[in-house]
Amino acid sequence: MSETGTLGMFEEWVRSRVGPVTGFTPLAGDASRRSFFRVVTQYESFIAMESGRIPMDSWVDINNLLHSRKFPVPELYFTDIPAGWAIMEDLGDTRLLDLPPAGYMKSLGDALELLERMQRELTQSECAESIAGRRHFTASFFAAELDHTLEHLFFRLLRVPPDEVKALQEHFRNLCALVSEGPRVFAHRDFHSANLMIRSGSVVMVDWQDARFGPPEYDLVSMLRDSYVDIGSTWETLARKFLHSTGRSNLFRVAACACQRSLKAAGTFAYQYRAFERAGYLDSLPRTMRYLDDYSRLCPRLKPLVDDVYRILDTHTGEIDLTSFREADSPGFPGRPAHGA
Repeated sequence: MSETGTLGMFEEWVRSRVGPVTGFTPLAGDASRRSFFRVVTQYESFIAMESGRIPMDSWVDINNLLHSRKFPVPELYFTDIPAGWAIMEDLGDTRLLDLPPAGYMKSLGDALELLERMQRELTQSECAESIAGRRHFTASFFAAELDHTLEHLFFRLLRVPPDEVKALQEHFRNLCALVSEGPRVFAHRDFHSANLMIRSGSVVMVDWQDARFGPPEYDLVSMLRDSYVDIGSTWETLARKFLHSTGRSNLFRVAACACQRSLKAAGTFAYQYRAFERAGYLDSLPRTMRYLDDYSRLCPRLKPLVDDVYRILDTHTGEIDLTSFREADSPGFPGRPAHGA
């Protein structure tokens, strides 16, 4: 069936659930291929999701897990799992990412409190019946994420020679082995400012479908070393405070996990550009690469990896140019300079 035909059936399904519709407006989606719409009726509005070919079993299952434990997620009103359709509560348009600095820092504190509560309350036994409780981060899973970065950022966009890519892969394998050690807690997996909505001053989570058990540092560094917002040295202060509160880790492991997470994010940005021509994602690359310097300072074991990454960025230019990543807030392109910070 054509995309137009599928969308028509989806709209009919939505109308059959909510009644007469006065507005059906497409919204900017996430990094996946899911589509979202704001549906307006005479009395209220909803968000409708069309998942296309992306299975939504885990999305529904983990929403139910979080909602049943009274964690802030949107109310889910109607679903058709085989079709990949859902109608949920409308949280508005304000993300944590959209807040001014003072509001951002206040809500960031709320998000960290929410994270601490998730790690404390969503134990393995509590999640045993959920898909999230049966999925785990492993060294091979982390390595597959960084292989994605090696292909799309280093090999394809920067055109790094295969022998240098292979040498970098060895560093990445060692990093993934280090990060995969230690205790496991519930991890949202994409806990950052673009996936936290602000409704009536409170934080509400979205995009939870990849949740699984993993390192206690993973969501913490996703939040504090957010590729979209740099809070400067405050990130380290907040990390120390969180570690003191939970007692589950140390700054050495935080740095290692942050390094893996930042490199993984860089691969996602490169892929979004290559696969879907979403050039805006590339503007997060310089900032994300600058973060690596902090990690090697806090965890000297990472210095050889970071030194090699920086040497490659300084010397290899392909479809994009990151040689000015220390000063620029977007990459350069052949024949076009990078924008200044």
